[in-house]
Amino acid sequence: MANEVLTENDRQNIIFDVVDGIPLSGDESDEIRSFRSKIESDNLMLEFSAEELGFNNVLFEYLSQG
Repeated sequence: MANEVLTENDRQNIIFDVVDGIPLSGDESDEIRSFRSKIESDNLMLEFSAEELGFNNVLFEYLSQG
């Protein structure tokens, strides 16, 4: 389910921002906002997207921040 609009690097950076708790800056494209919204609101989507990029256990880090 690779995102056809965003590059792999874009998706990777968005995932890292979400996991690190970095908020939107306000000048992101609609595609970035949409992808980010999906992975912020759906833990399975976050995990799946991260695994697509070769990252494991990002969900554990994301959930343990609270």
